[in-house]
Amino acid sequence: MLRTIGKTVGSALAVLCLASTIAMATERTCTASDGKGNCTAAIGADGQVVVVVGNAGKVGERLTCIDKHYGIFCAPIAQ
Repeated sequence: MLRTIGKTVGSALAVLCLASTIAMATERTCTASDGKGNCTAAIGADGQVVVVVGNAGKVGERLTCIDKHYGIFCAPIAQ
């Protein structure tokens, strides 16, 4: 019985640790550019403007962004 409970608890902890490392993607709209075609700021659905790192993206273009806890990285949404 103790072994069954231990396996269940261990499995649950493993799943929680794995789920916490998966980044959630969000949609944002580019609001500022560096003049070279890279997005530097974006606004989310909540109205909050954040600094982003985007390899491409023009002002007004919709982006999909991933928060990696050391930066928010965005890419244009393929149309």
